[in-house]
Amino acid sequence: MTNDQNVFYDSIDAAKKALKEGDYTTAEESIKKAMIENPHSPAVHNLYGILEELLKEDNLAHKHYRAAYALDPTYKPAIRNLERITAFEVRNSKKHIDFGDQPEDEEDTLYIIEYDQNHVGHLRKKDRK
Repeated sequence: MTNDQNVFYDSIDAAKKALKEGDYTTAEESIKKAMIENPHSPAVHNLYGILEELLKEDNLAHKHYRAAYALDPTYKPAIRNLERITAFEVRNSKKHIDFGDQPEDEEDTLYIIEYDQNHVGHLRKKDRK
């Protein structure tokens, strides 16, 4: 791992820790440092969305979650956070914020990919059983 990668991952870890502890100034500094190292990382925009959400800036949170999704439509923490803040019934249920630091459970996927006749994949929300 290169030094730049170390700085990026260290900054991501520091941001997650600061967000969980409520130290938003340190979190923002760490997120900005990570963004300098890799501005195209969905994890960075997901963390920025979390920061904005915790600061009650829902519009900015929504924009960052969407940016994370646009950068990587398979990045599940951004999908879950975006769904949580945009769905009325889910938002009021106070589901936890997804920092992207837990291993993914294949059974927990919310969407499936369906391909059309032109072989273009489209995300479709799974039916709940």
